[in-house]
Amino acid sequence: MRSLVFVFTLSLSFLSSAQTGREARIDSLENALNIADQDTTRVNILSELARSYGGVDSLKAFEKGFAAIALAKKINYLRGMTDANINVAGCYLDYFDAENAKKYFTIGNNFADKLVAKDSSTRNMRIWLRGKYNIGVAYGYEGNIEKEIELIAETIPYAQQMGDKMFVANANTSLGIKYSSLSLFDNAYDIFLISQKQYEEVGSTEDMIYHSLSFSTALASMDSLELMKSTLDIAKKNLDKIPNSFYEGHYYMELGLYYAKIGEYVEALNALDKSYTYYKEQSSSFYIKLIYQRYAETYSGMGNFKKAKEYTLRYINFSDDNHSFNDKLGSYYSLAKYDAKLGNYKSAYNYLKDYVAALDSARVGELGNEMQQLEIRYKTATKEKEILALKNEKNEAALALQIKKSQTYLLGATASILALLLFVGFYAYNSKLRRARKKEREQEKEVALLKQRQENEVFSAMIEGQEKERKRLAIDLHDGLGGRLSGISLNLSKLNKDEPKEYPKAQLQKIMKDLDDSLTELRSIARNMMPETLVKFGLQAALKDYCSSMTGSGTKVTLQFYGTEKGISLNQQVTIYRVIQELINNAVKHAKASDVLVQYMRDGNKVDITVEDNGIGFNKVNVTEGGMGLSNLKTRVAYLKGDLEFHSEENEGTTVNVQINVDAA
Repeated sequence: MRSLVFVFTLSLSFLSSAQTGREARIDSLENALNIADQDTTRVNILSELARSYGGVDSLKAFEKGFAAIALAKKINYLRGMTDANINVAGCYLDYFDAENAKKYFTIGNNFADKLVAKDSSTRNMRIWLRGKYNIGVAYGYEGNIEKEIELIAETIPYAQQMGDKMFVANANTSLGIKYSSLSLFDNAYDIFLISQKQYEEVGSTEDMIYHSLSFSTALASMDSLELMKSTLDIAKKNLDKIPNSFYEGHYYMELGLYYAKIGEYVEALNALDKSYTYYKEQSSSFYIKLIYQRYAETYSGMGNFKKAKEYTLRYINFSDDNHSFNDKLGSYYSLAKYDAKLGNYKSAYNYLKDYVAALDSARVGELGNEMQQLEIRYKTATKEKEILALKNEKNEAALALQIKKSQTYLLGATASILALLLFVGFYAYNSKLRRARKKEREQEKEVALLKQRQENEVFSAMIEGQEKERKRLAIDLHDGLGGRLSGISLNLSKLNKDEPKEYPKAQLQKIMKDLDDSLTELRSIARNMMPETLVKFGLQAALKDYCSSMTGSGTKVTLQFYGTEKGISLNQQVTIYRVIQELINNAVKHAKASDVLVQYMRDGNKVDITVEDNGIGFNKVNVTEGGMGLSNLKTRVAYLKGDLEFHSEENEGTTVNVQINVDAA
């Protein structure tokens, strides 16, 4: 009966959210569905609603899921068909319908393979991982635990490469549950400790509850009761943070198991009563069935065999008929034992016969096969005797007829052998073809992963550049504008404190000048954040304005603009502006140039940008090591699908060339 404990724990695996807060999310999604005007958006919302209703309202979960499948199919939306089929499969999984769950997981996973082959983005890979993982869970519901472990273990390396620590933690916890169900307790214990550290790093409060309850169930099977209690205490500590949590009934069920294990049966019954109160409205719930089993074990430990028998009968006669061979064996044996303790020897004998019948039922098939083989052998031996008698009694014609039959048999056997050889050859050819296709798919996945890694690196570089820009603006605001405004505040405070008898013209003039300087600096900072001139008047006007602002004492920045910015999107114009801005800043601040020439030339779809200065220059090592903001420049030019070249010698100035194809950008 131990396996049932782990089936229950698995049913909680991978719930994206518990009952708490789920209603608000469902309401938000329903509202979004009512105002959505794009079919793809409606598919995504319907699919997410199917997941959110799962385990809460099965009718609505399936209604939304099948609606998502139908709409996605109608508009030929690959990602929508993938996600919707996997979510419908998850709905079946919530209600332990492994057969239908596998059916829709297989459909969804086939779509997922096509999806990631075209676009291996993190969003699509997560759908692929979810489908692969949960079809393993479906195999586990059918008792094929080895297959489940194989599929779950297959997903972990991909999740690690994506940096999805939460998925890895969930997968490791599930592996711990599976190892426990196979009585591989050393493996289970080690992997539970690993996933506990992962949950502590990235998990939410409910994630810690889920892990602790799963771990405690395994510890009960290991008889590690002291550690089981400390693990349940972790679950209780987190449960107190979430009133009316989905996991509350499960916690008290595990607490009841703990108290029964240490012989505190009254406490065990109190805990089981709380768990039953939580689930009693769900009359067909699998959890009620499991609670009956726990009640029976507890009353048996107390010596109350009448109650133990009552709850064992409730368990074996539960509304679902999906009792395993071990369930029936254990239940019939327990009923026989309880009736014997109660003095009901006739009833105990009958239950013992049921136990023996269940035990023998597993051997019936094998015994039937043996009897059929014996019958065939008997008939064969009888026939051989008859043939021998005919040889003595029949004439030569009968003997010739027998020989002819033998020849027919020989020809038939020869034809069968040839057919078998053809089948073996065809099977070998198909196997070779399947291996080749599998290798090709693996290569495609590897290419997709490499592409995803490259895109992640570019994205990380872009984010890093944005963070540096924010830091620079924060320093400008704090050290520049903030200091000026603080000075103005102090001067006004001093003027108010002194209470001058005459009009303080000189002091006010100084304050007005400080305010003008502050406004000038504020405009400069705003221009750096988003050039207003570019948005209103275009790239040429913005560059002209910026070059003028950078021209001052000792520095001259000249702009030569040939062509137009028409046909270039606003995002591309802003990126081009940032590239030129960075190059001018490098020339003035780092290269200490007194003369900077900026050229913008457009010929058709090609844009050439040249920034030339008479500064101190730098050597090629500095370029290789990425000095002077080169990382940000490379990221922006890569976004524009362009090329970046540097030509510089120390004390000879620097020339930077950027070539962009507007169509490619």
